[in-house]
Amino acid sequence: MKNTIQTIIQSVIPNECVFDAHTIINYLIQNHNNIYLSSNKNNWTTEFYHSEISKTIATFEDSILKRLGESWSININKQFSQNKCRIKL
Repeated sequence: MKNTIQTIIQSVIPNECVFDAHTIINYLIQNHNNIYLSSNKNNWTTEFYHSEISKTIATFEDSILKRLGESWSININKQFSQNKCRIKL
């Protein structure tokens, strides 16, 4: 999963663009659904699993990303929620 997330950040998201975890999660579901499904461990809830994905994204801060603050965006349940906002360096 970590390698796939890194590839998405480096290859899909344009430089200097702001995004949040919902962007990565939606891209995973649409374009890498086998990795997305197989990486969910121990019957995690969707909320917990997406939190784990967000933590994985955070591991790239200060190398290929910078955290900017918070965003308010729509999640896969079509609900708005607060999320960490990042910019690709």
